[in-house]
Amino acid sequence: MTTDANTAGSNEAQPATDEVQNVVQAAVDVVGRAGSASAGAVADAVEGAGRALTRKMVGDAVTSPRAMADRESLARALAERPVSPALAGATVAALGLRLAGRIRRLGFLARRTPLWLLATAVPALLASVARGADELGLVASHLVLRARAKGIEPDPERVRRVAVQVASRRAVDPEQEPKHGPLVVSWLRRAFRAALPFTAGVATSDPEGLAAAAADVDPTRLAAD
Repeated sequence: MTTDANTAGSNEAQPATDEVQNVVQAAVDVVGRAGSASAGAVADAVEGAGRALTRKMVGDAVTSPRAMADRESLARALAERPVSPALAGATVAALGLRLAGRIRRLGFLARRTPLWLLATAVPALLASVARGADELGLVASHLVLRARAKGIEPDPERVRRVAVQVASRRAVDPEQEPKHGPLVVSWLRRAFRAALPFTAGVATSDPEGLAAAAADVDPTRLAAD
């Protein structure tokens, strides 16, 4: 993959590109096979790809956490305008053709939506899932740094579960395996809104609230058993 000056060429600006594409491909495939799909069906279809994406982002955060040690720095990072991922034109074109050629309606995102709009939404789908991955990486980095500040080496799986729960606005319980599909569906909904005229793009919703939820996590709960 190549990058230019606008995409900065960094891993921070280009989160898990292959995994992002896999998530969008899984969503497109399930809707394409049926012509439409419920949110639940799409969530089930993207569960595995979503879990792989979160594991990648959390693994990177454990190995090389970004400087998100306090709530304020996390909130600022979440509030920044996201950088669109550098994706090959062939990838976007292929997904666009799949949408336009196989999907009659995308019921879980919108109704009576023209196919040309669905096709042009592909870059937004990719950008929104990439932004969601970046949000998870930021939250995970914050959790890792806070745990290590207390002399705790965090367990990657516990960090992953908590990061997904925080991003999903769910109750935090490191012992419970969260569902990844509904979180991915929320990213896809955001992408569709971003593709419509006069909308706000794929920026993080309520960065202050998300940062506050992450900051409320007790880092001792992230320690390996």
